[in-house]
Amino acid sequence: MTDRPYYPVMLNMAGAPCCLIGGGRVAERKALALLEAEAHVTVVSPVFTPQLEAWAAAGSITALRRRYEPGLPALAAARLVFASTDDASVNAAVRAEAEALGKLVNVADDAAASGFIVPATVRRGRLTLAVSTAGASPAAAAMVRRRLEGTFGPEYGPYLELLHELRLVVQQAVPDTAVRQELFRAMLEWQLLPLLKSEASSEALETLRGDLLHRVQQAPTLEGIRSIGAWIGLQQPEAGR
Repeated sequence: MTDRPYYPVMLNMAGAPCCLIGGGRVAERKALALLEAEAHVTVVSPVFTPQLEAWAAAGSITALRRRYEPGLPALAAARLVFASTDDASVNAAVRAEAEALGKLVNVADDAAASGFIVPATVRRGRLTLAVSTAGASPAAAAMVRRRLEGTFGPEYGPYLELLHELRLVVQQAVPDTAVRQELFRAMLEWQLLPLLKSEASSEALETLRGDLLHRVQQAPTLEGIRSIGAWIGLQQPEAGR
């Protein structure tokens, strides 16, 4: 455990090489998160979990079936290194080599020895919620993550996609930055999340998307945005009963 202050950051890992030493469950969890970030993952281990084997067979990861030894090109090329074995001495050796090469390294179950730690995360499309206890209690971080999963449901995925598209429409139509910000804040007052939560079919979501884009394009003003909010209120399931 460590009381050091951490600097939170969201990394663009798309296509970035990452090296995981170890082929067990810990490495599997870390590989999954890296694959979700579209990183290029190399796993070094004499044995692999069934899931890692499946990813290797599918070409999703690169599997080096060997024990760790200093001087691996995959480690030297990696942007992030993960020491994920169940052998503390191996993890220490991986850490020493990675740090000597100027790499950021995460050591399994040892936040104090790590250059970075991986938070518990909730992903809802463009929304990413990260929880960290600075290594004090991963179980507590997981508990908070589960609570966030219940609060921020799948509807946040299409919600943010819609806001993103509508933001682009407003940016093109409204030259004044201050006015645009006022419109964006007004959009957040729409009761859009409950409506998205109630829409089960992709066809209904696409129809709603088209309607919203058209209405904002036709009236990119504060009055127009507020009138769209009133229209959204009429679309709620309760309004049709």
